[in-house]
Amino acid sequence: MAARPRLASLLTSAIFILSASIAAAGGSPALTTVNPNSAYPEGPTVIDGVLYYAEMGNDRVMRFDGDANSPVWTRDGCGPTTVAQLGDGSLAVLCHREAMVARISMDGTLIGIIDHDRNGRGFTNPNAGTSDGKGGVYFSSSGSFSPGARATGAILHLDASGALIRVAEGIHYANGVAISPDGRTLFASEHLERRVLAFDIGEDGTLSNRRTFVALDNLVGADPERSWEVGPDGLNVDRDGNLIIAEYGAGHLLIVDRNGKLIATIDVPERYVTASAFDADQARLFITAPASLMDPSRGAVYATPWPVPGVTP
Repeated sequence: MAARPRLASLLTSAIFILSASIAAAGGSPALTTVNPNSAYPEGPTVIDGVLYYAEMGNDRVMRFDGDANSPVWTRDGCGPTTVAQLGDGSLAVLCHREAMVARISMDGTLIGIIDHDRNGRGFTNPNAGTSDGKGGVYFSSSGSFSPGARATGAILHLDASGALIRVAEGIHYANGVAISPDGRTLFASEHLERRVLAFDIGEDGTLSNRRTFVALDNLVGADPERSWEVGPDGLNVDRDGNLIIAEYGAGHLLIVDRNGKLIATIDVPERYVTASAFDADQARLFITAPASLMDPSRGAVYATPWPVPGVTP
């Protein structure tokens, strides 16, 4: 528990202080640099006051304890994109390039590898994940990242017993996933369609009632000149039900309320923002932001106060 006060001190001890543009709020909270030189960071989570995040460009999982960033686990060729905690205390690491889930201990020991579901099917480009609140995780299998690719993305559920099932398919590049505070709704980014989907979560963890929760063009406007790769990436939900959408390629996070109304925008310096995560008290939001689509060696990790000043959910 000693790491928590160190984590809280990062706002005053960080290397750089930048500004975050809060469009709806009209405020400008401090955007603090946690790691100014992170190799394509993604998939952050906070566990016992410590920030964990993936560095796809360095094939490793990183940890920030409030004082320093240090590697936890490395595997050549993994291309990790998400770190999520399982019910037994281990970490699930999504290896995007190796198409597998690696289970590791908190100290970085490899426990096991999962590379197929209970029916023997593999999964392509696992990408983003979130705890199911019951000791398991939901995660996306994206499919091919190309505007002309078929919609082969899927959502899978790894339960606390280790059983892995496919719970949704036919998504045009499945990306970020998040669960509503009441545990009844799962949100999923359909990146190449520029929309966020919603599903009802059944008692057995299955998904139903697929629908569009919000289309990004309705939030920021349609733009025929927009590059094809710009779309919703990582998702995150606060305790009031507000959804934080990382718009990859646009250099910002969009914050919408439970009705899908845009209430704030947080700008970051890097264009390819991927994901966000709250600290234990939801006093701040951590943001992972690669700088380039083509260069996996560049990026940064930030923190900003939460809730967004001036916005009342």
